[in-house]
Amino acid sequence: MSESDAVVAHVAASIPDYVSAANRARILELARADEREVSEVECSEYLIRHWLETVEDANPLYLDREYARSRGFSDVVAQPGMVICTLVLPYRWPMREFHKTRQLLHFELKDLLEQPVGILANYEMKFLRHVEIGDRLSTTGRLVDISPFKRTRLGAGYFTKLETSYYNQRDELVSQAHTNLFSYGGKAPAGEDSEEDRARAEAAQRRRAAPSTLEDQAPNAPPAEHWLDGGWHNGTEEMLESWRTGWQGGVPAQRNWNDVAVGAAMPQLVMPITVTRCVFMASASRDFAPQHHNTWYCHNRSRTREMFLGTHFNLGMLSRFMTDYGGPASTVRRIQLQMRRTIGAGEDYIMNGTVTRKWEEGGEKLIDMDISISTQMGPAYDCSGTLALP
Repeated sequence: MSESDAVVAHVAASIPDYVSAANRARILELARADEREVSEVECSEYLIRHWLETVEDANPLYLDREYARSRGFSDVVAQPGMVICTLVLPYRWPMREFHKTRQLLHFELKDLLEQPVGILANYEMKFLRHVEIGDRLSTTGRLVDISPFKRTRLGAGYFTKLETSYYNQRDELVSQAHTNLFSYGGKAPAGEDSEEDRARAEAAQRRRAAPSTLEDQAPNAPPAEHWLDGGWHNGTEEMLESWRTGWQGGVPAQRNWNDVAVGAAMPQLVMPITVTRCVFMASASRDFAPQHHNTWYCHNRSRTREMFLGTHFNLGMLSRFMTDYGGPASTVRRIQLQMRRTIGAGEDYIMNGTVTRKWEEGGEKLIDMDISISTQMGPAYDCSGTLALP
């Protein structure tokens, strides 16, 4: 049995019994990798620089042509956080015949399982090689797992695991992502439905439907002196204020593997999340999903406190945080993030990390790190990463 057939067989055995024959057939289709979807967008210096403005990454590998050439590249290369949106989303105009991309597989899968609510639970991406100027990526996506029926603090439902692979025009695998989503609040297998599950699902829906209060929208007044100690009211800021967050970068770190000790703390990074930064994120990522830049939509459709950051921004910030520590000669090999809640405009994005492991594989010297992302409103993401060091 081929690897692809084994995945389909595994998924077939995992589909809940209540799923209709039509939905079951479609789920099995999604378990097979689709034909590669070739991006309409070519990697360019403009896209790279616009993304770097958003996450304020001063790594010379992405900015300095001569430095990139000294590392063996023909030009600057793309920051890893750009891969999942900036370099693969289609152009929006002129309009063309609708195509349901596998990039949106998780939305369809939630409906096929008849679960009305879906959230990102865990995301992990491995990076095998850099994307260079002139590269054009292609993607394949497939469903690889449906969990047994689970009960969580949110409600009862299913965890699904999706795999997306990214290739360049030379047929080289650039990166691969595994996305775990939790879909809940809908049908349950025979004998598993309970009054408690229904009550928790209804409570979750009510929480999502609760209107945002004025206090929610302005969690803290602007501090008189130390602006980074609390979030700006999102209606008052008018620019990125990048000079406050270290955009200049200073002298890059030059950290070697032999110099790193397990247990070492990474320097804290703090960035105000403003409305302007959210708009930069939408533009630089080319992902204009309204929950990431439209307050009205968040209050009335997403039922969230404020416009909130997307996964791609978190990947970009984690990549920056890791190479800020390792220096421009380091290479991001893996990023994983587990979401507790969203981070919205008006909050301060606070990153802390600790080195947890040193190891070697495939001729590379690697370190693992645990990274926490929080704001003045509490914890938001539990993350980890792997970095190759000289």
